[in-house]
Amino acid sequence: MAFVLVGVVVAVGALFLFRAPIASWIGPTTDKNTQIVNAVTRTQEVALVTLGIEGIRERKTDDGQILFLSIPNSRATFLRYSFDAKLGLDAENVEIEEQADGSFVVRIPSFIVIGIDNQNVEVAAESNDLLSWTTAEIDKVEMVNTIFGDDVEAEYLVKNTDLLKDQARAFYSTIVHSIDPDVDLVFEFAN
Repeated sequence: MAFVLVGVVVAVGALFLFRAPIASWIGPTTDKNTQIVNAVTRTQEVALVTLGIEGIRERKTDDGQILFLSIPNSRATFLRYSFDAKLGLDAENVEIEEQADGSFVVRIPSFIVIGIDNQNVEVAAESNDLLSWTTAEIDKVEMVNTIFGDDVEAEYLVKNTDLLKDQARAFYSTIVHSIDPDVDLVFEFAN
């Protein structure tokens, strides 16, 4: 009886130790993803500029605490990221008005970030001192959120305003001049 009990314990232990090979003998693992599209919205957004962006985001913490003592040490995390930011405008809000002299005024709305494509974020390096366990963990999710935050997107729009205006002029001039090459266009941009 003891021999059978030892055999069962060894068999169960082997099952836990060699679970991956035994699982592959039993059959494949199934992975499911269920997704529902709740809405489809038609948009008239025009991408005028695509920015290819790469960078490294660094976050460091210093001086941990044990009870009331300050312990000099640090943690550091470096995130490498790259993505394409598409900047443009909502064409539905563009107004074209004919003037008495036959020219047209094209009113361009505020520029927007249409979308972010080809996102790639990875931890490039981490550094932890000997006593780094006394400092708080660095929140990598929060670091990623600062890379793609609204403030950052607004900065891309401000830095590229002149380029966006040039592209908007070229885009609408090409459309209008393909119909009538002699039409004069005046562009007004929202602040």
